[in-house]
Amino acid sequence: MLTLALDVDGVVLDPDRQGDGHWTNALEARYGITRPELRAAFFMREWDDVVNGRVAIEAAMGSALMSIGSDVEVEDVLDCWFESDFAVRPSAVDLANRAAESGCRVVLATNQEHRRAAYLRTHLGAMFPIDDVIYSADLGHQKHESDFFELATRRLGGDPSDVVFVDDVLHNVDQASAAGWRAVHAPPGEKWEPTVADLLGLR
Repeated sequence: MLTLALDVDGVVLDPDRQGDGHWTNALEARYGITRPELRAAFFMREWDDVVNGRVAIEAAMGSALMSIGSDVEVEDVLDCWFESDFAVRPSAVDLANRAAESGCRVVLATNQEHRRAAYLRTHLGAMFPIDDVIYSADLGHQKHESDFFELATRRLGGDPSDVVFVDDVLHNVDQASAAGWRAVHAPPGEKWEPTVADLLGLR
């Protein structure tokens, strides 16, 4: 069975949010927490453990907010992040639906922690059928590591060449290709959907 495996951030979702900029713009407007503050206190210090499933995001974000000196609730920050960052690319959603209608499996293959992975499955799953969400916190490895694709291949089963994978990070594409997947690079601003449609035999 052919499988369409989609990265999320940069492929299904638009990090620029159709011109509104990074989601931390919304965080700063709502709560006064700036992108550099959050990057230093959370993403540079805590994210690796969080996205690999070693530390819960709630505890890590709580520590980060404390170090910033913010009294904003963790759940409020997470809600702002997940909601503000959810800017879908209609062309990607359309392709996923076409693939599903043709009989392909559609999965997400993404670097995520548990909470956002569940959020994405629910909200993207309302837009197109999702057979599985293969993500770093669940596997214990990120996509820049070959182990991610080895474990994902076992989970999917079948011939790895039946997987058509799309990612905006070239190194991830190279790792997927090394695992036998048919991997397509999706640089920002470039149309990748026709290439993927051809690989899947969509008309």
